[in-house]
Amino acid sequence: MNDFTNDIAKRTHAAKAPGFVEITVEELVVYRFIVPADADDPEGVALDRFRSGDLPDRGPSEGEQHDLSTYFVGDAEPLPPHSYDDWLATYRPVRNPYRADTPCDGLMFETFGPEMEAVQAANSACVWTLVAGDDDALVILSGMHLANRLGYFITEFLWPGEDVVEIPLD
Repeated sequence: MNDFTNDIAKRTHAAKAPGFVEITVEELVVYRFIVPADADDPEGVALDRFRSGDLPDRGPSEGEQHDLSTYFVGDAEPLPPHSYDDWLATYRPVRNPYRADTPCDGLMFETFGPEMEAVQAANSACVWTLVAGDDDALVILSGMHLANRLGYFITEFLWPGEDVVEIPLD
């Protein structure tokens, strides 16, 4: 094994999933109900109307500004990337040191030779495969695949999921 292959094996076997947390963002929306002033419980009457699905008499008012509140919910499992750009930013593929002119801005590894040795030495959860999908559309799949493969990627962060993720290459 060469230096890069040894390095990639060490780095990816120590790799972790990208860290995510769940945050709730709430915005106050004000609905206004016109209720009789002499009602025993005007607030209760308005609340009953709201709960029963009555449309408010006024509001939400145009141009009203309400503060946003955020709440920390806790740690969250990573969601599958929804686009190639999201995948790049989240999983951070490493550059191919063997050839600067490889596809995908120098990030793809070939399916043979020292490049393939580096892919095989990497943590399998850090390996992604570029394949020709339906109608020759290019797709990146999590994991190492052989059918219709065009090349591989090795990422700094691993995909922790059991299911294969498909990311269309835009």
